[in-house]
Amino acid sequence: MSEPRLDASQRAVLTRLADVLIAEGHGMPSASAVDVAGSLIDRCLDAAPVLAAPLGALLEEGAPEAPEGFARRLAAERPDDFAVLSTAVVGSYYLSGEVRRLIGYPGQQPSPVSVAGEPDYLDMLERVYERYPGYREAP
Repeated sequence: MSEPRLDASQRAVLTRLADVLIAEGHGMPSASAVDVAGSLIDRCLDAAPVLAAPLGALLEEGAPEAPEGFARRLAAERPDDFAVLSTAVVGSYYLSGEVRRLIGYPGQQPSPVSVAGEPDYLDMLERVYERYPGYREAP
């Protein structure tokens, strides 16, 4: 994991906004309850570094007095910034082991391909081979 990209004040703003986007309900924890603004946002930004600069700039604006109103205005007036915020928050939320357990998602699992389970697979490969049985350099 790389160096943390957000400072303490940015994380505090993120916590307030994240709870607006993902509140507790229907047996699921809020964004702050799983610490979205902690190590999860760092993992998210490691996976999607393109979000780091715009998210940091957005959070630099400071803590809004009414985070719900700010989020609504952001969605209406600055949809690109709202997309960055919501993608980072939701992405971080679903990195939580607790959240994945609650929704029944075990994570990525191997999925071996069996020729017996896919009878058309060999026919498909044969048609590709017949179309051009050799190798050629890509341009």
